[in-house]
Amino acid sequence: MGTVDGVPGWVDELAFPADGPPWLSMGLGRIDDEAWLVVDGERDDQLALRTRLLAERHDEVFAARPGTEVLDLVAGWLAGHAPGAVPGPTEGTVAVHPLEAAGRLVQEDLVVMVPRDGGYHLDAACLCFPSHWRLADKFEGSAAAIHGPVPGYADDLEARVDRYLDRLRGGTISARRNWSVHDLPDLFAPVPPPPRAIGPEEVPTGLWLRSERQTLRRLVASGAVLFTIRVQQAPFGVLAHRPEAAGRLAARIRAQPDDLTAMNGVAPYRSEILGWLDDVSV
Repeated sequence: MGTVDGVPGWVDELAFPADGPPWLSMGLGRIDDEAWLVVDGERDDQLALRTRLLAERHDEVFAARPGTEVLDLVAGWLAGHAPGAVPGPTEGTVAVHPLEAAGRLVQEDLVVMVPRDGGYHLDAACLCFPSHWRLADKFEGSAAAIHGPVPGYADDLEARVDRYLDRLRGGTISARRNWSVHDLPDLFAPVPPPPRAIGPEEVPTGLWLRSERQTLRRLVASGAVLFTIRVQQAPFGVLAHRPEAAGRLAARIRAQPDDLTAMNGVAPYRSEILGWLDDVSV
């Protein structure tokens, strides 16, 4: 997943459908095991940041109930698909929870949804790069409770997500993407900063296009579902090199309800973003 014309490859995976309602979709597609995780040139910097966050803000970025089994799965995948990324024996992680040890090996955040009490609950996570949500607010919550603030989730997705989690088979890996706009490049972004005034000329360098590449797979031993979240972002200006995508995003913003525009982080800058997108789109 390299770059084309200076644009990260993941940007070309974004979809901006403007034909709702419904405005929400699961958007899941099956992927091969080889494509489960992403190892790229940002690995060293991101793992260093994860290590620092786990040392300095541990209770904000890690929480776990007993009984999760992710470390062997992650380490095995790295050994098979990215052997250069496997830590040496001196980089020990023995003293920490196995899920935290796994989280220190990959650029993805790791969230474990455990089946209990008639639903799936967030009972463990190594979450260093949240996109405007806090682990403490969601820990031990059901899938429905976690997504409660998402406009339209209860009507459009809740039942479908619950069925999907129930029916997900071992060995199947699914992936999806979302998108949002941030006004800071911070990967650790649990709380949105206060909106600031920007001019249209600041949109390409002052705003960030942020995407979460999310995957789901069944953990065979426990029956839990492992949810990985890889945050990828780029200056908003990359869309100048993708005029068709810029046009689709402008159409999406104009068509979707205001509450979704707010959730995407677009609302404070809607007029400036649309003006810039119109200038660069076809």
